[in-house]
Amino acid sequence: MFKMKQVIKIVFIGLFLTLSLSSCSEKLSGNDQSSFDSSRKKVEAKLNDKEKANLEKALRVALSEAMWLKMNEPEKYHEESINHISLGLIDGKSYGAVLDLADDILQKQQERKIVHLQQEIDSLQKQKSEFERVKKDLAVFQLEPIELDLEDFLGESVPRIVVSMKYIGKQPLTGSQGFSYVLKKRSSQAIISDEQSVFGESDSVLQPGESRVNTIVFNQQKKEYPKLWNFANYPVKGINLADYDLELIVTTQSIKSNDRETVLPKSSVTLINENLKKLEDEITALKKENISLDDLQLT
Repeated sequence: MFKMKQVIKIVFIGLFLTLSLSSCSEKLSGNDQSSFDSSRKKVEAKLNDKEKANLEKALRVALSEAMWLKMNEPEKYHEESINHISLGLIDGKSYGAVLDLADDILQKQQERKIVHLQQEIDSLQKQKSEFERVKKDLAVFQLEPIELDLEDFLGESVPRIVVSMKYIGKQPLTGSQGFSYVLKKRSSQAIISDEQSVFGESDSVLQPGESRVNTIVFNQQKKEYPKLWNFANYPVKGINLADYDLELIVTTQSIKSNDRETVLPKSSVTLINENLKKLEDEITALKKENISLDDLQLT
């Protein structure tokens, strides 16, 4: 008799739990907007304010995933609206299941961000390799010691900087070559002169040991750089511009030979390395971050 009462008691408890669980497991319908609205009201009727907020967050996460699917899988979803895709994601799911879905989506989105950042890193690494290859191809000119001379400019003697780039290749170079010349005030890095010059034609031949020579007229006021006017004799060979608060950067920009042109990219290895560091830091941060609905704010 005792055992029978115990069995009956267990049966009633089980029945009570079943009824309780079924009453709490109202499901959202994604058949259409009207069905969703009415099913959402039923689900929210059993939720407190915090749970309602979590549901809203989860639905927004599902909507964001629907947007991603629409943009990134157009062949699969070209006939569906974003709203229809979103309803399909939550169709037949209870409150708890929708929250689980949102957490899964957030994790998936996190992983996609990492993949995207890694793709950017791979692209930058290719750019860096290409830049270094081109720079190596262009490294066949060597800056010779700087020479300072004077020339007449509108009846006044002004200094001019004579810059020679010596060809150090082993074979004659046919075609044209381009160079940039940036003269700066060393202490402030202010640009005094920024010039570009191209030497040679398609049939021009430059022999090993020959140079491309350019002159930069120094157009600054004499009172700022008086020493450049005060040499006893000109030209002055092998002048160290740093002694006069000057810095000259000469770069081989291009070599065009036999219908093949090698051009230095506008970017720089320094800038590429800075961007690589930023992307790698972002990936490290994302891998450490465990995002959930609690981290999201409703606005």
